[in-house]
Amino acid sequence: MLTGILQNTPYWVWGVFVLLLVLGLMQTRKRSVSRFLVFLLPLIMIPLSFYAIASTFGITPLPIVTWLVGIAAAFVSNAFVFQAPGGVRYLDSLGKFEIPGSWIPLLLMMTIFLARFVIGFTRAVNPALVGTNLFAGVVAAILGFCSGLFAARAMKIISAQRAA
Repeated sequence: MLTGILQNTPYWVWGVFVLLLVLGLMQTRKRSVSRFLVFLLPLIMIPLSFYAIASTFGITPLPIVTWLVGIAAAFVSNAFVFQAPGGVRYLDSLGKFEIPGSWIPLLLMMTIFLARFVIGFTRAVNPALVGTNLFAGVVAAILGFCSGLFAARAMKIISAQRAA
């Protein structure tokens, strides 16, 4: 069954997987980034996760609300639990942020990829399951939480400029 799933997955999906893997691995190393790049991932991931929710479940209250709850939970979790990323410095002379490497962005990207893969797989194997409230709520919350963590991390990075 697993080989059938892998063989019937469109090739472009594997291209997206490799792209996300490379982008995530790049973030495991210390880097200096501009303010624009700090916000690039949230600006991409939040609309993409919303599109996944809207195109899969429609613009209906349950998935939208659980997606928003996931985003809010990410902000609260990052503020009080994760407090990530730590060790960010603002380099005033360069106008850039020095960010230590982290595996978290890779983990978030892979979680979003896996959630989208599960949606596609479930649509193909058991489309009735996609229409259930439980499936819609869980997937929407996961996508909201991951996207929200990208945004929360960006806000934490920007706060290093105020502290400098």
